[in-house]
Amino acid sequence: MQTINFRHQLNLHRNKVILFILLGFIGFQAKAQYYEKENLPNYDDALIHYGFYLGGHTANMKVRYNEDYLSNQFDSLHSVIPESSPGFTVGFIVNLRLAQYLDLRTLPGVGLYQYTLNYNTYDQAEEVTFQGKKEAFYAELPLLLKYKSQRRKNFRAYMIGGAKPSFEVSGKRPSEIKEDVLLINTFNLALEVGFGVDIYYELFKFSPEIRFSRGLTNALYSRQNSYSSPLNELVTNSVSIYFQFQ
Repeated sequence: MQTINFRHQLNLHRNKVILFILLGFIGFQAKAQYYEKENLPNYDDALIHYGFYLGGHTANMKVRYNEDYLSNQFDSLHSVIPESSPGFTVGFIVNLRLAQYLDLRTLPGVGLYQYTLNYNTYDQAEEVTFQGKKEAFYAELPLLLKYKSQRRKNFRAYMIGGAKPSFEVSGKRPSEIKEDVLLINTFNLALEVGFGVDIYYELFKFSPEIRFSRGLTNALYSRQNSYSSPLNELVTNSVSIYFQFQ
């Protein structure tokens, strides 16, 4: 149990360090660009822009137990602890200008996600941990609204939010898997919110962004086995860092 708590704390501190480094990088770039000449002065007048992005994330799942577990019908199982795992995402950007400070954008892409649950049990008075793990590629199609601040020289801050449906595109469907493993639904819908900055260079716009995602649907597949029996619901969570080029 101490090992799992240590890993959990390590993941939390790792995320804070990554966010701190990214925010420092954004501040440095914005300050440098602010005092230079204004690049791409008519960039935001265009109706549509295209681009691509690269991203990294940490993902986990929020666990909700069922009534059987809560009524102590699982004597040997005392907890199910989610573990954060890294992954990456790549894709394209299609940005539509709706108003002076408002854009609608979709970002079709593909991401590698890994979800890990640690099942902690007692076996002859000793603590034993076994893992349920799911790793797969997901096709994603976020639909987001981007609210922008006023441009200052070569710098503009923004907030972003919307919904992200995703579909598993690798491996077998849960209904085809006969083994006793952690089964996750192939479709997921998540709410996403975040913030970022647009930094204008002479030839392109670079936009680092931090986005937080929370699942709206139950990711747990309905078949009962040793992994799903104590659970009622699994909800996905992720923190992502994107580097966007337009």
